[in-house]
Amino acid sequence: MRVLLCILGVLALLSTVPPARSFAFNSRCSSLYHKCRMKCNHDEYSVRYCSDSSICCRIKKVDLNKRKKW
Repeated sequence: MRVLLCILGVLALLSTVPPARSFAFNSRCSSLYHKCRMKCNHDEYSVRYCSDSSICCRIKKVDLNKRKKW
């Protein structure tokens, strides 16, 4: 009986604790470098999903020395 109550207590505790990355974390792109849109541009990459099922895009950091061919 104690084991059953212990298991039920653990399940009740786990159901009340929010997950590590809750919906408040994924709901918006809060930064100057993040934009919510349906498709990222060629100079951006996707970071996470926004609340309206669009993608949170971040600008890629490009090293200028690698761009030079000569």
